[in-house]
Amino acid sequence: MAFLRIERKSSGSYLRIVQSYKDEQGKSRHKTLYSLGKVEDYPPEQLENIGKKLLQAAGLSLEEIIPQTFEEVGRYNYGYILALRKLWELFNLNEWARRVGGRRKHKMDWTSALELMIAERLADPVSKLQSSFNQEEYLGLREKPINLQHLYRTLDILRDEADSLKKHLFDQQRSLFSQQLDVVFYDVTTLYFDSQKEQEDSLRQKGYSKDGKAHKTQVVLGLLVDKLRNPISFDIYRGNTSEGSTIENALIRLKKDYQIDRVVLVADSAMVRKSNRELISGFEYDYIIAERLKNLPKKLISKLIDKSKHKALAIQKEIFSYSEINHEGRRLICTYSAKRARKDAAQRAKLLEKAEALITNPSKLKQQRKRGAARYVTEDGTGGALRLDTDKLMADARFDGFKVITTNSEMGVESILTRYKDLWEVEHAFRTLKSTLEIRPMFHWTNKRIIGHVIMCFIAYTFLNYLRNKAGMQLREIIKALNSMQMSAVRTNDNQELVYIRSSINEHQQKLFKALKITPPRDANPQISINQLFM
Repeated sequence: MAFLRIERKSSGSYLRIVQSYKDEQGKSRHKTLYSLGKVEDYPPEQLENIGKKLLQAAGLSLEEIIPQTFEEVGRYNYGYILALRKLWELFNLNEWARRVGGRRKHKMDWTSALELMIAERLADPVSKLQSSFNQEEYLGLREKPINLQHLYRTLDILRDEADSLKKHLFDQQRSLFSQQLDVVFYDVTTLYFDSQKEQEDSLRQKGYSKDGKAHKTQVVLGLLVDKLRNPISFDIYRGNTSEGSTIENALIRLKKDYQIDRVVLVADSAMVRKSNRELISGFEYDYIIAERLKNLPKKLISKLIDKSKHKALAIQKEIFSYSEINHEGRRLICTYSAKRARKDAAQRAKLLEKAEALITNPSKLKQQRKRGAARYVTEDGTGGALRLDTDKLMADARFDGFKVITTNSEMGVESILTRYKDLWEVEHAFRTLKSTLEIRPMFHWTNKRIIGHVIMCFIAYTFLNYLRNKAGMQLREIIKALNSMQMSAVRTNDNQELVYIRSSINEHQQKLFKALKITPPRDANPQISINQLFM
């Protein structure tokens, strides 16, 4: 068999007519029939003529070799539905959905509606109305009728089945990651609404906002995560609920709902009140909680911050010194970090600038309620001139770099401090929910829809964090890889056949396929259905 071949050498590229054959041992060999010289010596039109002449000699034409041209009539994402269906399988959610279906009769395909909402939450968070329009963008969903009411009714199902779903996801995660749950992290955040209207019986209330949205209504979200940032459970409270009052429900979840007998609970200073410490101990759990140094007795403070009595310690590449005192049946561990001291001083300098601005604009001072910069502003007598409270500034500077941890655990100091430093895992989970998944602002009015929306985001976060752990990728890399998994719908001009052609696979996509143990879908001819693309 003869064919054209370009041979590249240091002196240039050479065009040859080559014949293939097998030698006496049956091995494939090539021999040059004609050498046509350097490719660079031929203008493009001459190369085209050479090709046409060779085709004519073989009794063929260019049109017979390339009989069709193609037109792209659509481009669709296959990545999200492919990944979600595998994750649905890995978390055994078909079994959970079957149990739900046994309790309730649904004519609609609510699992596909949930797929659409999660895909949209990961790809580009938008309203439920916009999600219903975007259905056309996803292969595997665009063939199904999903309207806006299906999405809302699916949120209602999620609310009604919230407890069983959270327990199911927790059990599946423990199996998938084969881990011993020995430490959990608990924290609280706020999720605001695009509304200022409160209703007496609604979760939507105004309260202390962690997003700086004091004028908007909100709900309070309490979240438990493990050391891999896997979500364990969550609860939603009225927007005016204090942080410290939420911890009892978290403990009940762990002990009664999830049957966790022994665990270390790590939390921030908002949970530190005595009743909470006693509550945690009553559940036979250990706690590691930040203590407010300034709230301790003065004699105790003096002992804790006496750096001459501190011991040196390095944790996660950061140098500390620490001292430890037993107080009222618990351990108080005070640490000092020069890095933290510089940070505290810098933050106070910013507050000082704001305090000076408040002095020149007293009308804003009343709105601050002695919080933040306002606590550094005082007045000379009743109705006197405003000035900086230098005594307060000096008193606060005394505590720069210090932090106190309280615990009932018998673990070593290094283990305790390491676990407390890992509390940022739950803060990272909050950032993912708020920034990546844009859980807020929320636009729902009824309690049922509010809770349903949060649960949907909880599932999306669970799936995304699974991919982060298994693929070893950053969240932005995962989403970018899923976004770029495209399938082009191509129609041939001669007979109008529709063909699906997959985009090329990059390194990050390969990591996701490997983590999910799936192969990329193949190109599809018109006889293959869309669902077969995902087989």
